[in-house]
Amino acid sequence: MRVSMFVEELKRVFRRPRNLIILGLISLVPILLGIVVRFASHGGPHGGGPAFFAEITQNAVFLPLAALASMETLILPLAASIIAGDSVAGDAANGSLRYLLVRRVPRARIIHAKIVAALVYTLALSLTIAVIGLVAGSILFPHHQVITLSGVPISFLHGVSEAMLAALVVGASIFSVTMVGIAVSTFTSSSLAATSIAVTVAIASEVLDAIPQLEKIRPILLSNYWSSFINIFRSPIIAGPIYKDLLEQLGWMAVFYLLAVFNFSQRDITS
Repeated sequence: MRVSMFVEELKRVFRRPRNLIILGLISLVPILLGIVVRFASHGGPHGGGPAFFAEITQNAVFLPLAALASMETLILPLAASIIAGDSVAGDAANGSLRYLLVRRVPRARIIHAKIVAALVYTLALSLTIAVIGLVAGSILFPHHQVITLSGVPISFLHGVSEAMLAALVVGASIFSVTMVGIAVSTFTSSSLAATSIAVTVAIASEVLDAIPQLEKIRPILLSNYWSSFINIFRSPIIAGPIYKDLLEQLGWMAVFYLLAVFNFSQRDITS
């Protein structure tokens, strides 16, 4: 019964036309990025821009990495916020949440199913970018031995595996934003309001992270280690910043998880 509810919630999330459209639009970004770089770069590397942009033309592996780096700071948090903000508020607004409660489905089971589905969708966003980016990169650019950021050569398949690992790290880095959206969603019947607050929290974190005078609070900002996945492409991998990122995400998730579960257990569902 419990497993079936998780499965049904996952099906509901991934079958919604709006959510499929978001995945489709997300998948277009690495394709368009690859096309622009392929036909505008004249085959040569260029400096500047987000991480991995200078290496895109050198190997197909770097296209998904560049796409992840450019989308991690706004597009991915926005997409995750839309799903998270709608998780409870949307069902409360359309009456389906009240229907579940009338059937006496435990509230704890409902909120946990929604949390898991939203987190899985968040991972799906980053993995979609990686997979589509690798396919597009293999069509547009060379796919041979990869030279890491440390100048060490690795096989193309090794590079592909590290790109997929990077996508998982990026997806997990957005978990805090997703959890903020879910928590706020338990307080309102407006998906737009919940989405807006989650996005605002992410943007505010990035703004504060960029202010030198606030250096002491950076370690607790949810976006502080968002670029840590870059260290996967060093030889050997520098794991310290990645661990800090994941621990930071767990801290934010724990706080807003407790808030979401507590408020949902007490909330009066009237619609």
